Amino acid sequence: MLDQLTQWTTSSLFNTVLTLVIIIVLMLVSLYLVKVAARTMDKRFIETTTDPDRRARLHTLRKAAKSTAQIIIITIGVLIGLSTIGIDIGPALAAAGILGLAISLGAQTLIKDMIGGLTILLEDEYRVGDYVKIGIVSGEVEEITLRRTDLRDAEGRLFMVPNGDVRIVANETRDWARALVVLNFRYGTALDKPYAALEKALERLAADPNIKQYLLAAPEFFGWDGLNDWAVVVKLSVKVSAGKRDEVTRELRQYALEALHEAGVPVESFSH
Repeated sequence: MLDQLTQWTTSSLFNTVLTLVIIIVLMLVSLYLVKVAARTMDKRFIETTTDPDRRARLHTLRKAAKSTAQIIIITIGVLIGLSTIGIDIGPALAAAGILGLAISLGAQTLIKDMIGGLTILLEDEYRVGDYVKIGIVSGEVEEITLRRTDLRDAEGRLFMVPNGDVRIVANETRDWARALVVLNFRYGTALDKPYAALEKALERLAADPNIKQYLLAAPEFFGWDGLNDWAVVVKLSVKVSAGKRDEVTRELRQYALEALHEAGVPVESFSH
């Protein structure tokens, strides 16, 4: 009996079974460690983040990293297990390489989009709620996934932009913005009265309790800024908090119009 047990423990079958058991145990332990690492990341980094956009971005990255690690562990374990039981994995690897090449060629756009999504999330190029311009499309960011970015424009249209096509981004709500109002006065208009009226308009804007909290610097009056075919161009500008450009621009335009009307100065047109 003892001799039979000795023969069994020294046989190649026993060694193969033992190796497979060790591989399975190591796979399970590795998968468990990945799960623990993901939970730790949730508790220490994601759940403690107060910014909901940053929390969502970290959650997406955590999911992608966890899935990738699990796939790598299982793939390595299966390949080692097949090699242990005597199956030549060379042809399998070659077939897998050919299959992977075919899939990558067919899904290169999808892979490109997902890599672009990871880059956007890692570099924090924009967040949900930001107003951005991507190529010829502009609007508020409603959702960011690994594959696409959803933008909603001022007319309510939803644009779904593949992340692989995101090259140049203009973010109008990051850090700060500039409210700008451009006025045109007909040639021959004496500019003393308009200048004085516009200075008053800037003072009123700076004193507005609903607006001054968004001002990051004193409003600026550029005065005579240029000429066009039919008028003298004058500009008003103020540095404001991110996301408040349109609101401050409306108020600045309104204060300028009221001040010019009080001074009896006609305005040819407004623009911004």
